[in-house]
Amino acid sequence: MRRSSRWTAAVAAAVATVGLTAACGGEAPAQTAPGASASSTLAPLTIPITIANGQVTPNGEKIDAALGQQVVLQVTSDEADEIHAHTGGDGYELEVPAGTPTTGEFTPSQPGSFEVESHHLGKVVVVLNVS
Repeated sequence: MRRSSRWTAAVAAAVATVGLTAACGGEAPAQTAPGASASSTLAPLTIPITIANGQVTPNGEKIDAALGQQVVLQVTSDEADEIHAHTGGDGYELEVPAGTPTTGEFTPSQPGSFEVESHHLGKVVVVLNVS
């Protein structure tokens, strides 16, 4: 047997052992519908945001979210604005026209604490703690 074949066989055996050990942990693994990911079974996290008279509500509130959980922003503003979610990578931006309720959504793909802010006011709306 060549060295690379023996290494591949050893890795395969280790992976199989880990899989069997995890399966024998006493708890049944969570069941998910075929084609669905575990995160798709989480209810979306909806965050209502109001911007009026130069103030934003919520204002700097810390909110917990699960990794892969859809986050829905429901924004009403008396002035045109942009909501930014600094979630890593390019983040997420939502254009908000004045006087028109606007909804946008994103799904965090990495853990951490991320600010969602009003661009024009320069204020943190929420700090999203993703784990």
